[in-house]
Amino acid sequence: MLAHVLRKWKQYRYRFVPWIAMTLKDRSVRAVQDKSQDKILSDQDVYTCLLNLFEGFYQGSKSSLGSDVYNTNLNVMDNVLGFQTERQPSVLRDGGFGVIVTKGIVPNGSIVSMYPGTIYQPYEPTFFQSLGNQFIFRCIDGLLIDGNDRRLSRFVYNSCAQRDRMGPYMTCDISWLTPHPVNPLAVGQYVNNQSKKFAANVVYQEYDVPQDFPFHLRHIFPTTFTVLV
Repeated sequence: MLAHVLRKWKQYRYRFVPWIAMTLKDRSVRAVQDKSQDKILSDQDVYTCLLNLFEGFYQGSKSSLGSDVYNTNLNVMDNVLGFQTERQPSVLRDGGFGVIVTKGIVPNGSIVSMYPGTIYQPYEPTFFQSLGNQFIFRCIDGLLIDGNDRRLSRFVYNSCAQRDRMGPYMTCDISWLTPHPVNPLAVGQYVNNQSKKFAANVVYQEYDVPQDFPFHLRHIFPTTFTVLV
């Protein structure tokens, strides 16, 4: 029982602000003054890459169903980016799932995944969603992304996605909640942190989707807000 409680605490403490504040001096913190200074790729490069990928995913989703869409869009990913990545059991001990390069070689500066989930404003409550949830990611500006695809997190995401749909048209993707997402990039929450044995080989970059991004491709983005913004 005690071991179970300690395991849950180790997962939750990184979202418990008092604990973070008390241990800050003992941790190495990467300081970023502004998110514009923390970019590997320019916003225009990200926009162009996503546009090309999503056009391919869109065509693939029209011509296939279920797991066939996933396999078709993995091939699109390979054609556009030159590689494929998939969620598979991690090579780390007790690492659960990880993201593995299953085909090709990843060039430096490539987009390898997207972090899916429900986006919360800093002032919104997330206590119950965070219980036993290791997939809540805090952005530079304080926004939280809940990338958990189970339990309450799954229900909240589905509810917000259905709320935002425009008639028959979805404004975000819900297939990332399944083993076969339309967008194969939507596995960013499973990217493992670095360990003593394995150094980090990816970095995260934040990107704000512009208003002029084509509407017919927006349903491929695996994120939605809890409040309308």
